[in-house]
Order: sequence, then structure tokens, then C-alpha cells
Amino acid sequence: MPMAIRVEVKAEEKDKFLANFSSSGTSVYVDLGKEKTNGPNPLELFIGSLASCVCVYAKKYLTQHSIEFKELQVSANAELSKDSPTRLVNIKIKAFTDAKLSKTEREVFLRFMKNCPIHNTVIHTENIEIDLVWSNK
Repeated sequence: MPMAIRVEVKAEEKDKFLANFSSSGTSVYVDLGKEKTNGPNPLELFIGSLASCVCVYAKKYLTQHSIEFKELQVSANAELSKDSPTRLVNIKIKAFTDAKLSKTEREVFLRFMKNCPIHNTVIHTENIEIDLVWSNK
């Protein structure tokens, strides 16, 4: 049975939203404010999720193969499209590590990182369903 992930986001005051993740029991503020904010905006959260997923997979690979490393970091960059539909473009993910890997091992390591579920979702999802549930109280 697939792991179910449920997130509920509630609009709060001004440009603040609270995202509750029921599977982990955690919450994070999402903020659109231009001044001092309480959390990332949705685009930062999305790119941060992708980079985090790649980093988790990178560490998983190195650990499972008993490859020593002291440094492991993933950075992500993206741009907001200038044309329609509005979306992120030119997404670039870079992984940095001091792990000693041969050329062949680096190729396998890169393939493994590209197999993170968020990357696979972005690449392979053809349809995302958005519905409206009207509450007329």
C-alpha cells in the first residue's frame, strides 16, 4: 500500500498560511510577505523540497555504501517564467560532497540522486487535479 501524504494549508492573517503535515505531525508557516516573514513562500518551499529530497537520497546512498564523507550539501536555483503559464523554469540542482568516488561511482551516485520521489514526481506527473469544495454557510 502506498504511503499516504496529507497536507492541509489554512489561510491566516495578511500573507501568512499554515501548512500542517499530518503524516509527520509538523507544521510550517508559508509567507508571501515582502518584509520580515515567518517562512518560505510556496516557490521556495517547492524548490527547497526538491533540494532536500536530493540531499536525503545522496546521504542515503553514501551511507548504504559505507562511503565516508564530511561534507554533503545540495543547492537549488530556479527562475520564475516570464511567459504564460506562470511556473518555475531553469531549475538547477547541484550536489557537493567530499566523498571519494570514481568516475563510475559518480555516475551511479548521480542516477541514484535523480531517483528521489520529488524529482520523479516533477518529471513523470502528467496531471494534478485541483477541485473546489464550496462551503456556503
